[in-house]
Amino acid sequence: MERPFVERNPITRFLFGLVVIAAMMVGGRIVGEGFLALGVPYGDWIGVGVGAVVVFVVVAVLYSRSE
Repeated sequence: MERPFVERNPITRFLFGLVVIAAMMVGGRIVGEGFLALGVPYGDWIGVGVGAVVVFVVVAVLYSRSE
């Protein structure tokens, strides 16, 4: 069974990891700002955590299905 393109080269693995981390930061910021707009107590902290986890889960599911 052939490995996915991302796993063939350490540089692509590193860059993919950076892209995922950047997407988690953006997703966390968007959800955090949304929670703050809704008036959720500690919405910025909770929103960042929820947004980052959601982005990570989506990437993990899509990556596992790419094989």
